[in-house]
Amino acid sequence: MASSEPPEPAAPPRRRAPWPWLVALALLAALAARPWLGSRGPAPLACGEDVAPDADTVIMLSASWCGYCRAARRWLQAEGIAHCEYDVETTREGQRRFAALPHRVVPVFEIRSDTLFGFNRTEIEQTLIAHGLAEFGE
Repeated sequence: MASSEPPEPAAPPRRRAPWPWLVALALLAALAARPWLGSRGPAPLACGEDVAPDADTVIMLSASWCGYCRAARRWLQAEGIAHCEYDVETTREGQRRFAALPHRVVPVFEIRSDTLFGFNRTEIEQTLIAHGLAEFGE
């Protein structure tokens, strides 16, 4: 026997909260906008273009993606140390100099006759002092 009552309506499908998608979208937008939002540090001074290196110029071999290179650049500029850079990926001279080295690490510092690998501030300071290129106060 059929019931005279109308059938119960089906429950509406349960909707998922949109917040996970919104958070993901906001994160992607923030990552995409990062280069325009804040400075990633000072621009490199290109050897031969921005600076004509001489015997008293610290030469740094660097790469655009290298965080230690950016930190070293900030430090060199803050200390007022004459320097310039060759990018090991985008300049022929940087590629040539990097290929001649025994280690594959950036940054590399050429301070007169010394070659230093990695950003070790104490080692760089001592080398600069030894060559009479800088003085550092305590």
